[in-house]
Amino acid sequence: GLAKFAHLINMDTVVDLLGVLKSLLKKVDALPLDASLNCVLTAFQTLQGPGREMQIDQKEYVTPLYSQLPRLATENSSRHHTEIALKCLDAAFIKRREYSTVRIAAFVKQLCTVSLHAPAHTSGPLMAFVRQLLQRYTSVQQMLENEQDVITSGTYAPGLDDPEQTNPFATSAWELATLKFHYKEQVAAHASGAASLRILQFPAEAPDRVRKNMIRDVDEMYIECKRLKKKHPLESRGGDRRQQARFITPRKTGNYHLK
Repeated sequence: GLAKFAHLINMDTVVDLLGVLKSLLKKVDALPLDASLNCVLTAFQTLQGPGREMQIDQKEYVTPLYSQLPRLATENSSRHHTEIALKCLDAAFIKRREYSTVRIAAFVKQLCTVSLHAPAHTSGPLMAFVRQLLQRYTSVQQMLENEQDVITSGTYAPGLDDPEQTNPFATSAWELATLKFHYKEQVAAHASGAASLRILQFPAEAPDRVRKNMIRDVDEMYIECKRLKKKHPLESRGGDRRQQARFITPRKTGNYHLK
């Protein structure tokens, strides 16, 4: 609830509040996922509200967010915490301008990796957010290139908690090539859109709208399927119908008694 009123907090209490949040995020892995994400969201909304005049490096709140994203891959966490995770990502990269290209690239890679393992109703909105990041920060579009064209030295270190130490430009977003064949049409469409840099069509393709629609499909047990209608080979395809006519010659038999 504190995140809803963060913009109304007095400037005198901002420093104390950020100090408490910082101490909580130091042991972020011991917190429940909803508590850790709410701490991150409260910090961002406080800095964008009464604390916007403070010159504070927001890395202390971006790093815990990066380390908590893999926890969305489980069924319970993805269903109940994807909404708050999207709010944190929006506050970190859309409502504010991130100037660390390495940090953005690390989040793109992390989101692609989580989408590869998470349930479909989490992979869809995360892929939509990846498209949003690739359009807003064009400098990370080089992650769509082949790994053989990468000129960065070193190797990618996905196990580190600090996104700026993972060396994300040493790899590529190869997960998009796999997600394009996802069984869920929305996930495959957003993965293909990210790979081809297609612009999101707001508000229909907004990440939160995608999440709501996919959750509704799960609740209603809706199973989408494409109807492929094949034409009969003798069916006319336009043009001169006389050219499509086919005549079948009766086969000769030895049943002469029918004559």
